[in-house]
Amino acid sequence: MKKRYILLIVFVALIVLGSVINFSKPVLPAISLPGECYPGTATGNPYFPCVTNTLVTTFVAFFIVTIMVLALRAKSRTADEVPTGFYNLFEFVIESAYKYATGLAGSKKARNFFPLFMTLILYILVANWIELVPGVDSVGFYEWIPHFEAEKAGQGAEKLAEEQGIHLSEEELHEIEAKQVIITDLENKGALRSDPFLLKSPDNAVEGDVDESDSRAGLDPDNADWTVVAFLRAPATDLNFTLAMALVTMFLVQFYGFKYLGVGYLKKFFPTDSNVDAMAKNPIKGIDWAVGILELVGEFARILSFSFRLLGNIFAGQILLFVMATLVPALSVAFFGLEFFVGLIQAVVFGLLALMFMNGATEQHGDGDHHD
Repeated sequence: MKKRYILLIVFVALIVLGSVINFSKPVLPAISLPGECYPGTATGNPYFPCVTNTLVTTFVAFFIVTIMVLALRAKSRTADEVPTGFYNLFEFVIESAYKYATGLAGSKKARNFFPLFMTLILYILVANWIELVPGVDSVGFYEWIPHFEAEKAGQGAEKLAEEQGIHLSEEELHEIEAKQVIITDLENKGALRSDPFLLKSPDNAVEGDVDESDSRAGLDPDNADWTVVAFLRAPATDLNFTLAMALVTMFLVQFYGFKYLGVGYLKKFFPTDSNVDAMAKNPIKGIDWAVGILELVGEFARILSFSFRLLGNIFAGQILLFVMATLVPALSVAFFGLEFFVGLIQAVVFGLLALMFMNGATEQHGDGDHHD
């Protein structure tokens, strides 16, 4: 009974602190589809413009998976001990996944496919579940929105000028950014919250020209346009991560297709058996070329499908958690449980599709379900 009362008190405290007391209401970061740049990391390189929080979290997920696997590998060598705890669960998961891969692709193919299949599941799973760690997406740098918008305006103007063959000087770019600072500040685009954490005294009100390098600028209580650039953010909420996973996966699908079928793999897309003479004798053979073109288009469509399925589900879950934390903080616990399963399902679906695509690429066109 005592535990129930403690849980009830926690829920009531969440509601009061998150919904009633203004001082402790959650600070919402500005929702952005691309990963946010860490302040001061701009490189000026169009291919690597800055260090983003999603990129850093991608490496964090990589190190977590690496450390976990190395630790479990070391424990697996103690064969005289009975598996217990997390190692026992991990062993069960690995054995079950390997049996499934063997049943789908056969024992010989499974030995080749399983490392990628399991790595994708583990890596994407950890990357998805990082979103549920307290502080991820919510703890980070304070970013003055006029300065943030000014940087985007400067980058946009520079890109547009390059497309038109015009070179903008540093002074012209600075002037564009300074004007955008004033416009954004006057429009008060980022009035997210007014409390002591996001304000300074009223005598720092912005009037006239603004120097965005001044740390006091824009700190008017009526113009609290600051946001949070999180230190860490779930990698799958950035299209760069999901697209990278999709490209690597589909590259290996084609690799295994050529490995098992050789040049004959291309007959899937270009059915050379259906030549002019064959189609003259049997016109229905012309359908093979239409099917081949559809197969080729389908290979590229799979990249988009892989990328946007994972991105859409995890990004939507992130926004859902933001919204529920603002409306009814106590309900966030239930939605954390929902996102826990969404992250798991999306990782498993990604791995299973990769496994099926690799297996399909290694089968001759028209082959039955023969397994060695």
